[in-house]
Amino acid sequence: MTLLLLVAVPLVFGALCLVLPTSPLRMAALVAGAWAHLAVVIRSWPAAEAPANYELVGLDPLGHLFLTLISVLFAATAVYFVGYHRKRLISQRVFQACTLALLSALTALCISQHLGLLWVALESASLAATPLIYFRLGPRALEATWKFLLMNSVGVALALLGIFSVAIATTRHDGVIVLTVADLVRHATRLDPSWLRVGFLLGLVGFGTKMGLAPLHSWKPDAYGEAPPPVAALMAGGVTLGAFAGILRLFQVCSAAGLGAFAGSWLIAFGLLSLATSAVFVVGSVDYRRLLAYTSVEHMGVLVVGVGLGGAGSYAGMLHAMHNMLNKGALFFLAGFLWRLHESNRIRDVRGTLRRSPPAGILLLAALCATCGLPPFGMFFSELGIVLAAAQAGRWWVLGLFVLTLAVVFVGVMTAALPMVFGDPPDAAAVRPEQAPLRPWRRVTMLSAAAVLVALGLGLGACQPPAVREALLRAADSVNRPQAASVAAASVTKVQP
Repeated sequence: MTLLLLVAVPLVFGALCLVLPTSPLRMAALVAGAWAHLAVVIRSWPAAEAPANYELVGLDPLGHLFLTLISVLFAATAVYFVGYHRKRLISQRVFQACTLALLSALTALCISQHLGLLWVALESASLAATPLIYFRLGPRALEATWKFLLMNSVGVALALLGIFSVAIATTRHDGVIVLTVADLVRHATRLDPSWLRVGFLLGLVGFGTKMGLAPLHSWKPDAYGEAPPPVAALMAGGVTLGAFAGILRLFQVCSAAGLGAFAGSWLIAFGLLSLATSAVFVVGSVDYRRLLAYTSVEHMGVLVVGVGLGGAGSYAGMLHAMHNMLNKGALFFLAGFLWRLHESNRIRDVRGTLRRSPPAGILLLAALCATCGLPPFGMFFSELGIVLAAAQAGRWWVLGLFVLTLAVVFVGVMTAALPMVFGDPPDAAAVRPEQAPLRPWRRVTMLSAAAVLVALGLGLGACQPPAVREALLRAADSVNRPQAASVAAASVTKVQP
């Protein structure tokens, strides 16, 4: 019953958004749908257990963690959009219905235990997100939408070929092996290792395209730059988690089949390539939303490097996923607030936020420190955990490249963004006529949503509740090989206070 509610609640409220006659009622339906979904998710805690071999859906620790993160982000985004929305853009009915449909599709993805069903849910999420990118109805928005569709269609096709290859790997011996993760893991030693390798590589490239891993990340800066900031937040902190889940499901099977080293090496390679790519494009960036898009490419690389290292690195990857959702949500919320103030995405047009709007300036500075991995924010501990995992495994070249690229990204982000916080605000004569002042209730609504995410990131970084730590450990243990679970449990206290 809980699983049905998780998928159905957003769809019901999305249908209400299509039929309700007035804007306030539709906005109330959006907020109610997102928060009702979060209430059902909270009620489901702590019921996550490993599903049976043939169950198509179920709340295992990994899916339960990702579902909770996605639900929190959607709840904050629904509140934020109350202050952000303007009627002169895309139809409010379409936007809100697609937003709740996206939440439903990502929910279905998180509870999917069958690789085919997971693929269908991820493709449904992509289709629901497409109209949201075309929010401004302009030529650049149309170009970004088509690029998103084209690149993600390639990713979908490759991911499907990967699932087909895993299916072929099940035919090596007599007997039926269902494409559920639990059954594949149970019979992993009976799978054809050659076809399993092919399936993992195709799945890594396919799901990695949707996740935004280099080199198939080119849709990301355009989509994040043209979509409204709350939609970019949902994609950076929500859709990417769904694609990451697809990679992790395949990694679980490979680990059980004794191919963990093979799969981990490819994850590390794609992760370091993503880190290096983001380091190149962050330096000298002139558009702050595209800058955030490249930092998202960086953090996706951090996630897969952590999982590729295994052991404590997997725990650090789960921790990083949680804080990436919080930080990216807050940063894109603040990017939307800055766009409302300045009507520009160019970094040089945004100066002196701390003087022009002190609450926004403080939140922006805190969110930048969080996303760059400064203590006491959680990304400091997740990145430190990956460094320790690399040192523990004796992979010094991975450690060196990881630290070097993080340092370059840190310098690039801070060089571009600190003048936005501390610089001199533009003269009154330089403010264009369309830069109308925000109404107080809009300011409060938009900044409060960002403040909640920043506060959660700071609180969970400085002091992590036992329930949260347990959820992260269980998710990491479900990804690791069984013999690596004790390593993660023993190492966590050295990384997270």
